Amino acid sequence: MFRLQQLKYFVTAVEKGSLNKAASALYVSQSALTKQLARLEDELACRLMIRKPTGIETTEAGNYLYERARIMIAQAEETLEGMKQYASRPHIRIGALPSLAGYYLPDTIHPLQTEGTYTFDITVRDTTDELTSMLEKGELDVAFVQDFTEHASLSSLFLFDEPYMAVLPVSHPLAAREVLSFSELSDEKWVLHRDPCDIRTSFRHHCSELGIDPPVALELNFNESLLPFIAKGYGISITPGIVAPHIHDPLLVVKDIASDPFYRTISAVFHPKAEKQVRALLA
Repeated sequence: MFRLQQLKYFVTAVEKGSLNKAASALYVSQSALTKQLARLEDELACRLMIRKPTGIETTEAGNYLYERARIMIAQAEETLEGMKQYASRPHIRIGALPSLAGYYLPDTIHPLQTEGTYTFDITVRDTTDELTSMLEKGELDVAFVQDFTEHASLSSLFLFDEPYMAVLPVSHPLAAREVLSFSELSDEKWVLHRDPCDIRTSFRHHCSELGIDPPVALELNFNESLLPFIAKGYGISITPGIVAPHIHDPLLVVKDIASDPFYRTISAVFHPKAEKQVRALLA
C-alpha cells in the first residue's frame, strides 16, 4: 500500500514540472525521489508520469491520482493539526465515590473542561478500597475518596470534612425538629446502603463508637434508591451533606445531626509523582 509521503513526492513532482526541481523542494536527492515514485507506480500497477527533455508529463492515471492525492494530503494535514489540541491537553483518569462523582466533581472539573486545559475519564466505585487498589495498579491518576488512611505508596490531599445528615419521612414525629442527635435516632428503623459501601462503613463505625446497634429494616445499593422507601415510611437514613440540597421529594425532610458529630473526611489520593497535576486540577 502506498504511503502518504509517496503521494507528497508525486504531487510535488507534478506541480514543479521536473524531478530536479521537486527533489530540491523536498530536500531529497533526485535518485531518492525517483526511487519512491517508481515504487508508487509499482504498487499502483500503472504508469503515472512520462519523463521528457522539457520535464515530466502526467499520464491519464497520473492526472487521476494527482487530483485525489491533493485532497488526501490536505485532509491528513488538517487532521494532524486538529489532533494537536488533544496532544497538548493532559488526560486525567479520575476515580470517585458515587456521591462525590455526582455532586462534587462536576463543579470541580467544569472550569478546566470549559477552558480545554484537560480531558477526563471518570470511574465510579462504591468504596475507597476499590479506588485505592485501582491507583496502585496504575489504572487511575487520582481518586476522590473518604476517610483515607495513610498508605505506603500513595499521597493524599485533604479537601474537606463533610457532615452526614438524617433523612426522614415528612410524617415522622421527629421531622418537625430543627436539629437531631444521632443517639435519639438509634431506636429508629434504618434504610441503609448495602455493603460494600463507605457510607455504610461510616455508619457502622459511628454506631460502634456510641455503643448502639440500630435495627436495619432495608438495605439497598444506591443512595437514590433509598429515598422512595424512606418516603413510604420504611425507616430513616443518612446522606452526605453535598447530596442533601438535591433531595427535593416533598415527602422527605433532611435534618442536621447536631450532637454526636457524624461526618466523613474527603481527600484526593494519588501517586506522589502526580502531585503537581493534582494540585493544578484542584487549584
